[in-house]
Amino acid sequence: MKIFDIISNALFPNKCICCGEIIGREDFLCDYCYEMIEYVDFSKVCKRCGLNKKECQCKNRVFHFSGSIAPFENKEVARQSMYRFKFGRAIGGSKFFAFEMAKAVKTVYNDIEFDGIAFVPMHFVKRLKRGFNQSEVLARELSKILGIRILEDLLSSKYSSKIQHDLTFKERFSNIKGRYKFNYNVTGKTVLLVDDIKTTGATLDECAKQLLLAGADRVYCVSGLITQSKKGKKTNGN
Repeated sequence: MKIFDIISNALFPNKCICCGEIIGREDFLCDYCYEMIEYVDFSKVCKRCGLNKKECQCKNRVFHFSGSIAPFENKEVARQSMYRFKFGRAIGGSKFFAFEMAKAVKTVYNDIEFDGIAFVPMHFVKRLKRGFNQSEVLARELSKILGIRILEDLLSSKYSSKIQHDLTFKERFSNIKGRYKFNYNVTGKTVLLVDDIKTTGATLDECAKQLLLAGADRVYCVSGLITQSKKGKKTNGN
């Protein structure tokens, strides 16, 4: 077995999910990237919208979800690692983000009993082009870690709209309106909704709205990254 491991490590070395440096078999990041990645301090953010309290959106907008959290800010190492997973098909990164997302769920939502996990759906044309739905991959990893079942095909995307990161805060909410639908009822359920990146919260809010229409009692969100940005800026994400 040791010989096999040596050969395997030589032919297929484990690499940092951010910079690509060769690292230990059980690691996800090299020492430098691990030191540079920026975790979210949950004591300084609004538990509803997930933003820093000074940039909280809750005074200006009523969200359909009851909470939103993310383990990392959408910056530097975390962003590059997510983009390598999302656009470069570095699927191994999903395990790292799901692990950290699960820790966030256990920390912030520790008193909540979830009945199932849903994820932001992707229109089939976009999915064919990319090859996978990154939110679904993260959700399935989370399901394994947390022991919460996936609510299969609960949400679907009715059409493919404009790319969100080209739009302003207000345009994102308008662009996403009516894009998703629920496919069956989840009456009385408490649902954990998963996405890769939260920017304005428009996508998560629209999906949460559909889950409430499907009968869900409450919807809580978890993303890999959250963008702490001013409302008018154009930024990548949803």
